[in-house]
Amino acid sequence: MSQRDSLATGERLNAQEEGVRLLWAASRKYNFDLHVLESKAQDAEDRLKTVASQAQKMADIVTEQWIQIQQLEQALHRYHICLS
Repeated sequence: MSQRDSLATGERLNAQEEGVRLLWAASRKYNFDLHVLESKAQDAEDRLKTVASQAQKMADIVTEQWIQIQQLEQALHRYHICLS
């Protein structure tokens, strides 16, 4: 192998090593970005569960209040009948 071939091989090797370094750097960045996105998704899911739970509690309260209103209306209706 001539010195020129040796230099060309060395340059190709250096270029490939630089390519590997760039790929590793990109891979680390993508992994970090993925971790951040997964964390944000988990936070959003947790907030969604909290809001859904609060909404269910409110729906239960509204249902209970509606039942109480109907009972009061029935009692008022019976009261009016008794007065008649």
